[in-house]
Amino acid sequence: MPLPWRRALSAGSVATLAGSSSLAGFHASRESVPLPPTWDKEKAVGGASREARDSSIFDDGFHASRDSVPLPPTSDREKAVGGASTPLPANCVAYEFPKADAPGPYATPGWSDLPIDLLIRILHLLELPEALAFRAVCPSWRSASTAAGSVPPRRSPWLVSLAKEPLPSQDPQRHAWRRLWEPAAASELRSLLDTERTIKVSFPHGQVVALCGASHGWLITANKLSDLVLYKPFTAELVPLPPIIGFDSCIEGVYGDDEGKTLMGYRYGCYESGRVYNLQEVGWHFYDKVVLSGSPSAGRAFALAIYLDGRRLSFARVGDARWQQVSRTRRRDDSFADCVYHRRRFYAITMRGRLKCLDFGGPGELWMETVIAKDDDIDGVITRYLVSTPWGRLLQLRVILDKHQVNNVRVEIDRLDMKSQKMVRLSLGKALRGHSAFVGQNNPGLLSPKEFPELKPDCIYFTTPRLTKHNVSDKCHNEWKGVKVYDLKKRTLDAAFTPGAGDHGAWCPFEVWFTPSR
Repeated sequence: MPLPWRRALSAGSVATLAGSSSLAGFHASRESVPLPPTWDKEKAVGGASREARDSSIFDDGFHASRDSVPLPPTSDREKAVGGASTPLPANCVAYEFPKADAPGPYATPGWSDLPIDLLIRILHLLELPEALAFRAVCPSWRSASTAAGSVPPRRSPWLVSLAKEPLPSQDPQRHAWRRLWEPAAASELRSLLDTERTIKVSFPHGQVVALCGASHGWLITANKLSDLVLYKPFTAELVPLPPIIGFDSCIEGVYGDDEGKTLMGYRYGCYESGRVYNLQEVGWHFYDKVVLSGSPSAGRAFALAIYLDGRRLSFARVGDARWQQVSRTRRRDDSFADCVYHRRRFYAITMRGRLKCLDFGGPGELWMETVIAKDDDIDGVITRYLVSTPWGRLLQLRVILDKHQVNNVRVEIDRLDMKSQKMVRLSLGKALRGHSAFVGQNNPGLLSPKEFPELKPDCIYFTTPRLTKHNVSDKCHNEWKGVKVYDLKKRTLDAAFTPGAGDHGAWCPFEVWFTPSR
């Protein structure tokens, strides 16, 4: 990834900004000497073994990494005359930014003295990791980053979706759009705090075919081999989870003729069909949802996965070679609808309302408990969500098809009573205590509108759920297309974004709520 100052201040970029009044007398060329790098992309892409970058801010305001090259000392004479006592190399930045003969608003050649409107325009050309490096250069650049809103605020909700970019084509007049299971090169981040802005983030090696979850500041994605990978957009860190062939005997690899060394595709070992799927296609429809017990940066985390049309539930530790199956649905009319990490335990609920708890008591200890074993016998359930609250309760959001409602949707909220092992109905106006809920493939959470006034209190923000044959009929699908917000008091379902943002398919999730943690 190019350095932000070199990429943004290239001749082509500056040419596009030439009309600005702040650019009078400003010139840059591709030969300008860049500042030392603050991070190494190849190391960042390498994954979990790379140490986190040093986040300290030095006295001079420069954010340096462990690999930064120290600048040579500057003599008093050089400070006084701008380095004139030493012959300047041909490509020196002093030739590109000569000292002005007379004092003026932009007479100094320092990078920190660039006008703020120019810095803001530069920031709009950068992707997220570059914008973070830009922000850490010095106080004036950090101020420009704050004014431009180029870096997502901490703990604010962002909608992440795969960018709908055309694939490279030999004919520039005809764009070949990526199919659903083909790797996406980038993602798009949109904020409810500023619905008009979009931040683009490229994936390393264009490797994502599906978004499968978001937990503790990490995206959970399926790469071009359909293996699950944890990805942190802020640092481009990658942490692999066990491969897809590690799901017991469910998926089998199909290899080429070169002594079985080249993986060509996959076959479902749990089905009698011998069909072979390509490497990317399985990752698009195999995973339903994946959540984490914590950030892998803070220790060895666990991952819980719902997969195979919601039929099976497996877990793995980050660093394991295989997944361990812990549960599967036996009934044809039931499947796992959602899972969440709550108070050091995983919980998973089925479409019929059966609740299971997975607890890791200690090293080598694991037990599964069925908390609620009886169906709740409610007809027309579209899907269910589990939400962990800041006040320690576990809630169930039950979404029901109701033709008497304007949008054919009704929401009910229960809380889990561990003593009686039953769900207790709550008043819709009081269930969230004024908070906003974000549910979907992410690890669900609640945010307070007192902290984020742009959010609507007592509302639920949904991303498109995965609707399978165990959900209700197609009549309700169009109501779920895209990203919706449900007002619990008004009982209305509306679009959360303007048309074109998060406006994807109606039966398969293409977006995920992501909360930065840095």
